[in-house]
Amino acid sequence: MGEELVSTLGIYNVIRRAMGCMDSKLLLHGEITGYIFFNMLKADGGYTDVELAEYTLIGMLHDIGLLKTGYKEDIVTCENTNVWAHSIYGYLFLKYLSPMDDKAEIVLYHHLSYYLHQHIKSQRLKETEFLALADKMDVFMRMEGHSMEKDYFAKQSNVQFSTRAMEAFQSAQSKFNFMEKMKSDAYQQELAGLFGRVNLSEKEKKGFLEMLVYAIDFRSQQTVIHTMSTRTFALSIGRLVGVSQEELQMIYYGALLHDIGKIVIPLSILEAPRRLTDEEMRVMKAHVVITDRILRGVLDDRIVNIASRHHEKLDGTGYPLGLAAPDLSQLERIVAVADILSALYGKRSYKDSFSADKIQGILVSDAGNGKICRRVVQVVIDHFDVIIRDYEKERDETMERYMEINEQYETIYERFKGFDM
Repeated sequence: MGEELVSTLGIYNVIRRAMGCMDSKLLLHGEITGYIFFNMLKADGGYTDVELAEYTLIGMLHDIGLLKTGYKEDIVTCENTNVWAHSIYGYLFLKYLSPMDDKAEIVLYHHLSYYLHQHIKSQRLKETEFLALADKMDVFMRMEGHSMEKDYFAKQSNVQFSTRAMEAFQSAQSKFNFMEKMKSDAYQQELAGLFGRVNLSEKEKKGFLEMLVYAIDFRSQQTVIHTMSTRTFALSIGRLVGVSQEELQMIYYGALLHDIGKIVIPLSILEAPRRLTDEEMRVMKAHVVITDRILRGVLDDRIVNIASRHHEKLDGTGYPLGLAAPDLSQLERIVAVADILSALYGKRSYKDSFSADKIQGILVSDAGNGKICRRVVQVVIDHFDVIIRDYEKERDETMERYMEINEQYETIYERFKGFDM
C-alpha cells in the first residue's frame, strides 16, 4: 500500500520545516538538542539506528508543548519560565498522539532537577538525564541571556544533572567531536544521513505526522477535529469513488497535511468569534502557501498538490493559484469537497454545525455553479448517512483524547507544582 510513498527522511524534513515556519530559533534549539542527545546516546552504546532516530525526533520535539501553551518569548525565557506547562503538554502529545507513547516521559521530566528523580518512577531515567543535559547545553553554548556561569555544569553535577549524563556528553565529544560539526551544516547532514538509512514503519511515520498536525489543531477546541474530519471524509469518499490503494494513501497524507500551514496563523484569527476581516482573511489564506512551502520537495508532488490545492475551484475562482478544472486531479477534487464538508458539518467559533439538508444543498449548489466536482458531490449525497456515521465515530474518539489530554494536564500540573517548593 505505497510503503515508500512517504519516506522516513521525508517525515523528518516535514517536521523540520514546520518547526522552522513557526520559529527558526525554536527549530534550531530542537534540532541542536536532538543532535546532542543523539551523540550522547550513540556514545553510551546499545541503541539501534531506529532507536537513535526515534530518540532524536523526541529531542527535536521536546518543546512541542509550546504549540499549546503559546510561544511568545525567546527560547531562554521559555526554558526558565513556567517550564512545567510545555513539558507536560509535550509529554501528553507524545503519549496520546504519537507512536512514542512508551518514551513520552523523557519529555515530561526533562526540566526536573536530577536530585528530584528519587521522587519519580520511570523506565527511561537515563534518557531523561541525557535529554535534560542536551537541552541545557544548547542554551549554554549558543544563546545569550541565560545567566549561567562558566562553571555552571560542574557546580550542578548530581544536583541539576547526573554524573552519567555529564560523562556521556564528554565521551561523545571525545569520540565524535560533534561540537565542531555544530559550527556548520555538517550536523544537519549527519542527521539527514541517519533518517535516510532508517525505515520507520508506516504506522510510526503516520503517527509522527499525526502528532505534529494534531498538536497544531489542539491549540483550539474549535479546530481540534477539523483535520481528522477532512481526512476521514476524504478517505470515505475516495473508497466510494473507487480509487486505488496507493491513491488512498495519497489522500490520507494530503488530507492530513492540508492545514499544516496553520502552524503560523495566530490563534486570535483561528478562534475569531465572527467572520474574518479582509486583512484577517488575507492572513488566513496564507496557510495554503505555507503548507506548500513546508511539503514541496520533501514529499511526493501528488501529495503536496492534494494538500495545497484544497481551496482551488474548478471555475478558477479559488486560491492561491486560481487553478481551473484541467489543472485539478480527481484526488485534489475529493479532498477539496471533504474540506468543505468538514467546515459545514463542524462547529466553529462563529457558527453551529449545519443540518444535513443545508449541507447537501450548499454542496449541490457549488457543484452546479462549477466550483467543485459534480461526481464527487453526487457520491457524498448518495452515501451521506454512511459517510457521516463513520466520521462521527472518529470524532468522538478524537474529542475523548482532547478532553483526556486537558484533564491529564491539570492533574499532572498540580503534582509538578510540588517540585517548586
